[in-house]
Amino acid sequence: MANYTITSKPKGFKTAIIRLIAYSAFIYLIAEFLKWNVKHEAVSNKFSEDSAVEYVQSILLLLSSGIFLYASFKYKSLFPLSFALFAFMMASFIREQDAFLDQHVYDGAWQTGAFGLLLLATLLIYRKKVLFFSNLNNFVHQFSFGILLSGIVTTYVFARLYGRKVFWMAVMETQYARDVKNVSEESLELFGYALIFIASVEFYLFANAKNNAVALKKHRGQASFPISA
Repeated sequence: MANYTITSKPKGFKTAIIRLIAYSAFIYLIAEFLKWNVKHEAVSNKFSEDSAVEYVQSILLLLSSGIFLYASFKYKSLFPLSFALFAFMMASFIREQDAFLDQHVYDGAWQTGAFGLLLLATLLIYRKKVLFFSNLNNFVHQFSFGILLSGIVTTYVFARLYGRKVFWMAVMETQYARDVKNVSEESLELFGYALIFIASVEFYLFANAKNNAVALKKHRGQASFPISA
């Protein structure tokens, strides 16, 4: 019969509570920001390409990209996966700047930057494909993967479908107002980007824990076979 050990220190439960409080507080701040934006931003600029909401979306993408890039160089064993995630987030950030790049650089500049970065990531993955798939097989079982997948599906799939004009015209019928559609769609996108940012933090914690586990295993291995002088 199997023996089960019951610990008096529920570390996992405490960690879950801390995460719940921290991430709930973060999402609360996102919701409060949206309320502030609606109340204080000029009517002509609410949820437009130059709105505060768009800027915060870009900031969250940039922060997420930075975390993945930092992890890719700090934890070499996860480099191909970390860099691939960085490239995807950074390409999304560049895509968000399409209007600015088209106006101040050249028309189609965002395509050059985004697809060029994705191509570079693809080449790096191909060169380190064995390590990449090893990383990926481990990553899909982590908490951060679930959050990241939720953020991507929310932002790049559901928000796009939810924001379709035909849907909102059916909802509001003769009282259709494009601003209402934009507010709803952009708010949902911001929530998705917030999930992606949370996922990037969780990924860093996962990478750090994995690195510490490998270091501890190596240390124990060396201690088990001391080298005599």
